[in-house]
Amino acid sequence: MHASEHLGFSIPQVFQNFPGVPAFFFVSGFLIYASYLNAPGFRYFQNRFLRLFPGLLFVTCGSLVVVVVAKGVHFLFEHSTIFAVWFLAQISLGQTYNPTIFREIGVGVLNGSLWTITTEILFYLIVPILALLEKRFRHAVLVLSILSFVTYAVGPSYLNQKIFGAKSVHEILSITPITWGWTFGLGILSFRYFAKLSVIMPYFLWLLLPMVVMISIGEGVLWGSTGNRLGLVYFVCYIAIVLWIAFELPPVTLSFDLSYGTYVWHMPVINLMLVLSFKSFAMVACLTLFLATVSWFLIEKPMLSLKRNSLRSLRGAKL
Repeated sequence: MHASEHLGFSIPQVFQNFPGVPAFFFVSGFLIYASYLNAPGFRYFQNRFLRLFPGLLFVTCGSLVVVVVAKGVHFLFEHSTIFAVWFLAQISLGQTYNPTIFREIGVGVLNGSLWTITTEILFYLIVPILALLEKRFRHAVLVLSILSFVTYAVGPSYLNQKIFGAKSVHEILSITPITWGWTFGLGILSFRYFAKLSVIMPYFLWLLLPMVVMISIGEGVLWGSTGNRLGLVYFVCYIAIVLWIAFELPPVTLSFDLSYGTYVWHMPVINLMLVLSFKSFAMVACLTLFLATVSWFLIEKPMLSLKRNSLRSLRGAKL
């Protein structure tokens, strides 16, 4: 989708009906909550750090290379303070920070897809609080998910007051779990009630039929089927298909995982292609997968070997 948008070629419209961000947040809710219950306390934060930040540091350095190719080394030294602040923001909690000096490089944002990292990290920090609340009030996640969905639904219309420069309340909340918490929450609830869901999970594939109907005629906060702002009913059907794929299809064991590397590297690669005026999707795909492979074997895999009590050790256990 990003390559199509920025490199100027068309892809089938149906791809917009299966966006990655909402599914990513749902899967995170499912797995990260399970991870915390499996290894609470310091180990949880250690494991999350090892999974996220080494690869993030690597791709941030890669984004600097794109800047050098576009503007030259002297550009870094001329704006050294801005780059220092940007670098620290990228490897902490400020992935959405994009100085104006980047507006003439590629798409104008060095790695815009990383806004989801900010949301993800905030969710990581909230999970222990959610687990504590669940012990005192068993429906805490459900209630908070409902409140989050209300914010998601009314935000564009009623939270458009400007409070931070040109940013509205809605735009700021849209990079936090306050807006997206309901997608994480449905992941948590799916984990909690997995035993009950597993009974009917073989039939989830049939939910493709109402999805087709909603794709044809649906819109709004209940039936919307296009882009990241999916409607609630469509999203429930969508994540049911995700669960069906995950637990009903035969598993495929891989000795590598290029998903995170592909996610963090594809936008710097697209920007590099635009800087070089070489708009080739094949080149974007090949270079992204190459860098994702380097990231996995040289950065991510060695760091993940330091994790303790990983969910991988529970592969054969019942959820």
